[in-house]
Amino acid sequence: MKCPHCKKEIKDDPSKWLDILELKISVEIEVHDKNKSWDKLELSKREKELLTAEQCIWLANSKYAKTLKMDGSSNDDDFFIQQPFNLSRKNNYVAGFVAVSDYARLGCGWDSSCADSYLGVRFAKKLKVENK
Repeated sequence: MKCPHCKKEIKDDPSKWLDILELKISVEIEVHDKNKSWDKLELSKREKELLTAEQCIWLANSKYAKTLKMDGSSNDDDFFIQQPFNLSRKNNYVAGFVAVSDYARLGCGWDSSCADSYLGVRFAKKLKVENK
């Protein structure tokens, strides 16, 4: 994987990823790159590496929610997700997952050029499952 800013190769640290066997994915535990826009992070090139709305809903209701801070325990761990609506993507809107102490929601109308501390990045990747 390459850093979107400096283009240097990044080696994945396994301790920073959480394997979700039920979804066959591995998810970054920490949200990063706050205060940067979708455009600046060039996420349109990596959108398929972001969680889907369905995965977020499943995770927020799972035993993994606390570890991923998707249980409302943090007001600083909201992140971009794949845009679920073609019309919104066409209009250059991006989507995010937000969880605060009294609710969680998916928002799909943020402008891709807005830089805000509100959303960060949490990548996901297919889990390599070995056959036994």
